[in-house]
Amino acid sequence: MNILENITIEIAEKISKASLNKTTKPTILFCGCNPQVKKDMHKRAKRIGLNPSYSIKHPTLKVELKNNRKIETDTYRTITIDYEHFEFIYRTLESKKYR
Repeated sequence: MNILENITIEIAEKISKASLNKTTKPTILFCGCNPQVKKDMHKRAKRIGLNPSYSIKHPTLKVELKNNRKIETDTYRTITIDYEHFEFIYRTLESKKYR
C-alpha cells in the first residue's frame, strides 16, 4: 500500500493547492462501468475535491475496471488504478477532510 499512500498524499496536495487557486483541480476519469455507477462515482469524486470528466485525454487519475491490480503511470503522468484503489483514496481523503 505504500505506493497508494504516496498517490493519496500527492492528490491531497494537488487538491489543497487548487483550493488556494494556485493550480487547477486534479481530474479523474472512470472507465468500464455503467452510466449509473459512473454518476455515483462522479458525485464521490467531487465530494473529495476532484474534477470528474466523461472524456479527457490525459487525466490526473484514471480508474478502470480491470483484473490487473497494477498501478501504472504513463508518460503524461496519468495514474491508472482500479476501483478498489480509488476506494482507498476516497476513504482516506474523506476521513481527513481534504477539500
